[in-house]
Amino acid sequence: MLDRREFLKISGATAFAALFGGCERMPQKLIPFVIPPEHYVLGESLWYASACRQCPAGCGIVVRNSAGRAKKIEGNPLHPVNRGKLCARGHAGLQALYHPERLGRPLRLDGPRGSGKFKEIPWEEALNLLLSGLKKVRAEAPSSLLMLTDPMRGHRNLVAARFMKGFGSPNRVAWDPFGQDAQLAANEAVYGVRDLPEADLAGTRYLLSFSGDFLETGISPVHYGYAYGRMRQARPTVRGKFVHLGPRLSMTAANADVFLPIALGTEGFAALGIAHVLVKEKLTRAAGNASALWEAGLKEYTPEEVGKRTGAVPEDLVEVAREFASNQPGLALAGDGAASCTNGVFHLSCVALLNVLAGNVGKTGGISFPDRLAPFSGRGAEAGLLLPPPGSGYEDVRDAIGKMGKGAFRLAIFSGDTNPAFTLAPSLSFREAFLSVPMIVSFAPFLDETSSLSDLVLPTPTYLEEWWDDIAPVGHGGAVTFGQPVVPPYRDTRPMPDVLIAAARELGGPVASALPWGSSRECIEKTYAGMGIRLEEAHRDGGVFPGKEAASRPAPKAGKPSLPQVSEASFEGDPARFPLLLHVYPSISLYDGRGANLSWLQELPDPIATAVWRNWVEVNPATAAKFGLSDGDGVTVSSPYGSITAFLVLHPAIAEGVAAMPLGQGHTRYGRNAVNRGDNPYRLLPSASEGASRAPARQSTRVSLARTKLSGALVRTVSTEGQWLYENIL
Repeated sequence: MLDRREFLKISGATAFAALFGGCERMPQKLIPFVIPPEHYVLGESLWYASACRQCPAGCGIVVRNSAGRAKKIEGNPLHPVNRGKLCARGHAGLQALYHPERLGRPLRLDGPRGSGKFKEIPWEEALNLLLSGLKKVRAEAPSSLLMLTDPMRGHRNLVAARFMKGFGSPNRVAWDPFGQDAQLAANEAVYGVRDLPEADLAGTRYLLSFSGDFLETGISPVHYGYAYGRMRQARPTVRGKFVHLGPRLSMTAANADVFLPIALGTEGFAALGIAHVLVKEKLTRAAGNASALWEAGLKEYTPEEVGKRTGAVPEDLVEVAREFASNQPGLALAGDGAASCTNGVFHLSCVALLNVLAGNVGKTGGISFPDRLAPFSGRGAEAGLLLPPPGSGYEDVRDAIGKMGKGAFRLAIFSGDTNPAFTLAPSLSFREAFLSVPMIVSFAPFLDETSSLSDLVLPTPTYLEEWWDDIAPVGHGGAVTFGQPVVPPYRDTRPMPDVLIAAARELGGPVASALPWGSSRECIEKTYAGMGIRLEEAHRDGGVFPGKEAASRPAPKAGKPSLPQVSEASFEGDPARFPLLLHVYPSISLYDGRGANLSWLQELPDPIATAVWRNWVEVNPATAAKFGLSDGDGVTVSSPYGSITAFLVLHPAIAEGVAAMPLGQGHTRYGRNAVNRGDNPYRLLPSASEGASRAPARQSTRVSLARTKLSGALVRTVSTEGQWLYENIL
């Protein structure tokens, strides 16, 4: 067996020959446990600090290794993002590591394109195919190379960006279904800073949430969950109050002191109603600019008028405004449900305006914008490549699909950490366009809907088996996280950055000059050693944690707020034929669908519906009664773009006229745990964009429900009668 020293040495191999000769790197047969791994002592465990990549939050983790096997993942108590806490998806990383359907050797297409039929081939043959394709494209048309990945961070992103630039192709696209485009545009309009803010939940006294499910699937749920706990319990004489406004009682809303149900797509108007009271009753600290806002149109959004638009009780809006003003510092947040409407920037701008009126920009308990580039100031223009790309990349993806159909690309390199064939609306015809590219090469640990379209699949290790670095999107205070292998890589997998570096060396010329390292590990270590970081200590701790927040940047527009341009949400479909508004939300366990192949996550009950393994659609009992439907019925959910089946779940705390569905189920290729678990709700969605940011507008269509006979029943962990026993739950 390999000891850890030899395993780390192999992980950092620097020559392209090492990649070609990899078939002999790992044992090819089972052998007795005669020579134990280095430092192995019976009954004792080793702990390795690393980082999680189960979602984009970037939490720090520690992994227990016993007898050469990873046995347990826990949160890293030193890491500023999660402070030792970890969500269910983070714990499920072990299942991804030891999944029986992981790819262990390169695959070459062995059937019609798109059939998903492959055969294993040696790395020598696979890399020869990759190199021959790259050499031909570079000689004839370098700009016809497309790279489509998830929004990578740290030096993984730097290597990919440099490879494409040295190769001579500008066509690099990163796709994130839940990118923060609307928040970036709103922050630029209201605060004058196009960046993600730090929201000080722990220090606030009054929290207003507008469809902000920050405890479930927001930008950093563990970070904000920890901060929320401190807001509630860390101050002996202060228990912060939490008010949630939205169309559905989510798990986050269920944790609020007050839940105010409002119509889908009206969050911005509810915020204007609260702002109206703040200005009218002179409760705002921005008194010098309040009169300008009033005359610009804020005076028209009385609580009564806003109540007609949103369904909120006017007296509730008045009370919330007064409490918000008298319990400072206060904080207003908006989430994906508001951001992904066709007028998402309007919603988020109105919510941001509340923070300005309260005078809590750049203050403890409010909103601030740390200088995230400060630790990498010496990297110049490349510093931005190390930071999280917060946008969705939706406009670039749509543009690339159009170019594919016109034959603009000869070779596509795809990273399997994103799955556009599953997460894009079918009306975009991604699958057909992608298959029009003559050669597709995927880097993936599993075969999913997108990697199955490839001609060549190169197996990659999981994040628990490679060297990498990370900068989290929020909550890090200038911290840099280091990921390291905690076990030897499975079979014969190779990290994508290592393959790109080795391929660049073989290609020579500008692309080789752009990637002068022997491996991604060398790239990372040379960078941080040059910054004076002690790498051994950093790997022991899991990163470099300054212990204090980065200096905040000013918000130049916050001192002179303006009224956001009013925009109404639009929904596609004839109301007579499609009477319900569709509200889709990311699953707390499956997220955008990437967790659907892990049985632990499929078994995790939804906190509200308590359902597992299948699809469901939530409606108010009064809405169901209008259609003659009962809890547990099978239904067909139809939109102008498609139809899917699901089980009906009655949800008393959801706005009438709304049908809500979690995303994540409905895979056709992603392993036995994910396939045939219902239909894909993305099939119901249009290809519409948010009006100002051009992000995907998921909350933009109408649906109808019709009873349908389905096999089996929806498995739930509690009795529905016991769950909703109180008739007047609202």
